[in-house]
Amino acid sequence: MGRDGFATYTGSWKSPDYEVNEQGKLVGGYQPTGPTNWGRWGEQDQRGTTNLLTPEKLVQAARLVERGDVFSLALAIDAHGPRWPARPAPNHYFSQTGADFVVGSPANLAMPGFTYNDDALDMPLQGSTQWDGLAHIAVEDSLYNGYWAGNVTAAGGASRCGIEHQRDAMAGRGVLLDMARHLGVERVEPGYAISPEELESCCEAQGVEVSEGDMLVLRTGDLQRWWALESLDDKAGFFGASPGLSRRCIPWLADKDVATVSADTVGVEVIPLEEPVERVFPTHSAALVDLGITFGEFWVVDELAADCAKDGRYEFFLVAPPLNVPGAVGSPINPYAIK
Repeated sequence: MGRDGFATYTGSWKSPDYEVNEQGKLVGGYQPTGPTNWGRWGEQDQRGTTNLLTPEKLVQAARLVERGDVFSLALAIDAHGPRWPARPAPNHYFSQTGADFVVGSPANLAMPGFTYNDDALDMPLQGSTQWDGLAHIAVEDSLYNGYWAGNVTAAGGASRCGIEHQRDAMAGRGVLLDMARHLGVERVEPGYAISPEELESCCEAQGVEVSEGDMLVLRTGDLQRWWALESLDDKAGFFGASPGLSRRCIPWLADKDVATVSADTVGVEVIPLEEPVERVFPTHSAALVDLGITFGEFWVVDELAADCAKDGRYEFFLVAPPLNVPGAVGSPINPYAIK
């Protein structure tokens, strides 16, 4: 029938111990107990820490461009790349091709003498290199800034905290922390929890400072593991463990006031979850819900990392807008790092 708690289910039903007001926000519901940005940019804010990507920050970031070299940080959108197992593979297909005209199909009758090609893409919006929007995760029925999780429906999408609120926000100073290189390994082992102390020491080793409004990008080398797998069983097991941020990194991210966090992993945070498991996906929950930090997953950063190691510059102009899909909770992207 329903649940008798936020994580337990039963054949009976107990109504939630909160109300929802006219603004779609919980009254008497979940409140963060750790670092939080709720109310920081107003009670109706739906963007979170991308508010830190101000025009002044954008101008400063654009000045980082010296050579004009562009690095795409995106996976190819096809059936071969990694994606969370519950999400089907992208399906790229053609609705019309020049061959239909060449063979004299009925399409040729409508516009004789004219030939064109049209194609389409059917995919999960979080099925490749992506942003996890602020409506993607709820804690105890609450989205970022106290909005009710019921604002997201299958029929209407996300009426609060949808990805469209980030459509003109995702550009600024990108900072790469190459954790694999810093730890002296080709790739960080699956299940390795990156600590805030290691983030800080990586900054010091690279001679870069993470500051307010930065778009943080982490390299673990974990994507290399995917491409080395051959069997479907091996690839299914890929998602059972990955390196990532420890939940202890949340105060560090809050103190640094980063705008976004991205990584070359399936979930940014470490998998399996650290014991004791206080809540499922604690880093996602604390970042997206409590702090309003948008997460980027499956970013391809090896080429960029090699260039950063070569010239010693781990900062760049980063441009990574989501698709403008009203009510969506995430978006595929083709991020650009420009140096």
